[in-house]
Amino acid sequence: MPLESPTARDGDAGFVGFASRLNPVALPAGMLQSSENMRLDRGTAKTRKGARRLADDLLPGDFPVTLPFRFDPIETSETVLDFTLAIGTNGVRLLTDYPNGVFASGAYRSPGLNNREYVLLATATGAFVYDDTNSLGEVTSLITDHTGDPITDELGNELVAVNYLQPVSFPEGEIIEPTDKVSMVQAFDRMYLLREADQNVAGWGPKELTAGGIGVSGTTATVYCTGHGYSAGLRVRLDGGSVAAFAGHEYDIVSVSTNSFTITVPSGTSAMAAASGRTMRRVKPPLYWTGDITTPFVKAPGGVPAEGATYRRMRSVPWASYIGNRLVLPDGRDQVMLSDVLEPDVYDPFWSSFRANKGSNDYIVAVHPWVEGSFLIFMRNSIWLATVNQTYDPSSGDGLVSRLDLLTDEIGCSARRSIATAGQYIYFLSDAGVYRLDARLDLKLRGDTKPLSDPIADQIARIPSDGAENAVGLWHDNRYYLAAPVDGADLNNALFIYSALNEQWESIDSYPFGISNLIVAQRNATSRRLFAASLTGKLFLLEDVERGDDPPDSTLGIDYFTPVGGRLKTRRYGFGTMGSKRFVRVMSDVVLPNTGSIKVNALMVNPDKEIELVPGMTNTSGLAEDYTLKQPIRTKAHYCEIEFETTAERPEIRTVGVEAAMPSMPQTETRHSE
Repeated sequence: MPLESPTARDGDAGFVGFASRLNPVALPAGMLQSSENMRLDRGTAKTRKGARRLADDLLPGDFPVTLPFRFDPIETSETVLDFTLAIGTNGVRLLTDYPNGVFASGAYRSPGLNNREYVLLATATGAFVYDDTNSLGEVTSLITDHTGDPITDELGNELVAVNYLQPVSFPEGEIIEPTDKVSMVQAFDRMYLLREADQNVAGWGPKELTAGGIGVSGTTATVYCTGHGYSAGLRVRLDGGSVAAFAGHEYDIVSVSTNSFTITVPSGTSAMAAASGRTMRRVKPPLYWTGDITTPFVKAPGGVPAEGATYRRMRSVPWASYIGNRLVLPDGRDQVMLSDVLEPDVYDPFWSSFRANKGSNDYIVAVHPWVEGSFLIFMRNSIWLATVNQTYDPSSGDGLVSRLDLLTDEIGCSARRSIATAGQYIYFLSDAGVYRLDARLDLKLRGDTKPLSDPIADQIARIPSDGAENAVGLWHDNRYYLAAPVDGADLNNALFIYSALNEQWESIDSYPFGISNLIVAQRNATSRRLFAASLTGKLFLLEDVERGDDPPDSTLGIDYFTPVGGRLKTRRYGFGTMGSKRFVRVMSDVVLPNTGSIKVNALMVNPDKEIELVPGMTNTSGLAEDYTLKQPIRTKAHYCEIEFETTAERPEIRTVGVEAAMPSMPQTETRHSE
């Protein structure tokens, strides 16, 4: 006799990705609703490894507290400001902004550093080279517990932490301020540190020439500007001049008086009268380092190059791209300049430049290399392909830009550092989500009207458009990593991961520190690993610690760490029917390492109800153990979702299944007609 309520089974034998935007009932097998701090390798879901803190002594001064806190106004009319809580030798203080940190970072490789790849970190007043092979020297510090007492081994010897750092100083008077736009780029065997000051800050905005304009005597020019406030040694840019030497060039101030200052110009330079639109402003010159650990950063030279006043030297810019042995610099909103081949300090604004989308309300965000000497011009609302010749003949009028093609004006790039190339694909963040440009066999790029991030569009929408420019993307280990600010955060507090092997979004990671930059560099001279630099003056090696994330503050000691909280939610199991059924039990195959813990909940839909199946299971056997968890549900509902939470170590979830008693088939009669 057949059962009146036959038992059916539904579940997943593995996991390949998550799609949070889609209807969970319509998700195919193997897809999750959400995945946080998880890695989906070979169909199994496993909690990610923790981040290892490196370079503890990078900033010996004040550091900000990373714990969340709030200040409530005493009166309703009081304005509530954002503060940073600083702890130092002067006790606890409130700061309106944080004056130090890692403002720029990058990987540097040069024969001057043993032909190895190192991480270079730029702070407010200098830079540090991180070397974990002790080839440049070492810095040691005692390892303490959370009370500050030294930790000893079995013999009573105090344990010492080794942080391999070497300082590289800036030129005197050159600093990085929190309001600067800062970046690093390696080119011509140099690491360039580019800084652009905020013109809205007092002392950095443009100033008009006053009566007298610019007078010239030999090679000395006197620039007249009432109450300019500059001092000798500063660098200024002159714009809008009718004389070539005073149109876009940057000079170091030689001497100053209250209402004028002097600069050095080429012999034969003409004087220039003051007029509307002829301005000057203070700038921060580019700095570069040649890889010699005993040599500080050097200021890029200012003034007019030897080629003449119609050429330019490298100027103060917020970023640059190194393409085809040339540096590409932004020159205003919609124009870029190219250096001469293998010459970082000579730019021809007429022949070696191009302008994209002139006259539109658009601006250049980034320039990215492509094949056969072509450049991708990422603007905020459009993308262009510039085909650039490497040689030109001024007499025939054959300039560098042979063609400028529009790829799309439907989307643009919102974050310069989010652009990453992987094979035939180029990934980047736009206002509409993460997109991927695809090159066909003819090497022509084509965009897609649907973003790559469409399955997680609801999560990408958490990134604000006005803060997206700080997002940073990178390709590593067959994955595209995108660190971005979400939910109103100032720093990048979420790491979106797309797996090229699974061709799905894999996880959204969170860390107890903000990610200012992602870097791929050599680790222990054996492999290339993923590093994260934080504005708080720390360097972290991602996915390296089994127990969890190291604390951002080294004073807490090695006995403090943050367990990685992994979480995933399965698709909505309904057995292909919309009606009610009686859910019987949940089965899951998991692996718990020693001291590993896991929680399991069943989320019932219609009627909505949460059932705690495993409130917290911990493996205390001393070894990793396989478990087949079987928990009863015994609840009627239309659908069921299973949620796993890992709370210690790195549990692994292999499979999950749900059993339900289905309604029996309705009785039928068979009749014979005469």
